[in-house]
Amino acid sequence: MKIKYLILISCSTIISSCNNGEMERKIQSLTSEVTQLRDSLNKVMPELEGYRNSPEKLCSNIDELYKAGDIYELKSIKDKLEKYHPESKEYTIVKDLVSKYESEQLKKAEEEKKTRLMAVSKLRKKYDDINHTTWYYNPYFTHYTNSNHTSLYMGKNENSVWLRLMMSYEGEDWIFFDSAYLSYDGNTYYVPFDKYREKETENDTRVWEWIDVNVDDEMLSFLKKMVNGKSVKMRLSGKYSHTRNLTSSEIKGIKDVLIAYDVLKAEMHKEAKDELLKSLKGE
Repeated sequence: MKIKYLILISCSTIISSCNNGEMERKIQSLTSEVTQLRDSLNKVMPELEGYRNSPEKLCSNIDELYKAGDIYELKSIKDKLEKYHPESKEYTIVKDLVSKYESEQLKKAEEEKKTRLMAVSKLRKKYDDINHTTWYYNPYFTHYTNSNHTSLYMGKNENSVWLRLMMSYEGEDWIFFDSAYLSYDGNTYYVPFDKYREKETENDTRVWEWIDVNVDDEMLSFLKKMVNGKSVKMRLSGKYSHTRNLTSSEIKGIKDVLIAYDVLKAEMHKEAKDELLKSLKGE
């Protein structure tokens, strides 16, 4: 009985060994086939991608993309043509289109910068060498305190740029104003000021009253809209009131100072950013 049992165990072991060996050969064969298929696929994929990204198909709407200014899609097409069809005429055409667009945008940016910088250079400038502050005033008139004017002017030092608003009244009689307003097309803005610290008065044969106040973000937002209004007015109100339409010179003066302010703010921001990058690089 024991002999029969041992014979059975031996036969099972032999059969199992044969099965394992056959299985290993099948696995190796399948692995080899998969490797060959993968290699074949890798060889044919570039060709398939080339057909899928044919020059004619890729360039079917490049003129529309150029007119729309879609430089990102044009560059994507250029990259695909460079990868799959670098010798094609379409690649040269798209590459030239991208270069042309970038050249035009650079020229446009330079012209815009030149125009914006002209907005600064056209202002009257005065430097205070004690406070190290440069003051910028509109080029159309000098705002004397004994005149009927509303104007915006700007200060700049090493660290910041800021705006100030000046409103003045001149006449035979006092109006004793304690409120100031700006208005355009029915939209009114109350100009806040401290009548004890920010209002001044003077008199000779005639009288004049004026305020000179800092421009905050809320006022700045209103002024940017106001200069494009059709009917722009100011009012100084107290015991009596003085209301009038702003002249074209006053409106143009405010607009020019606002543009110059944006330019100087942008330049200062750029300089600060450049300095930060330098410090981070350890330069």
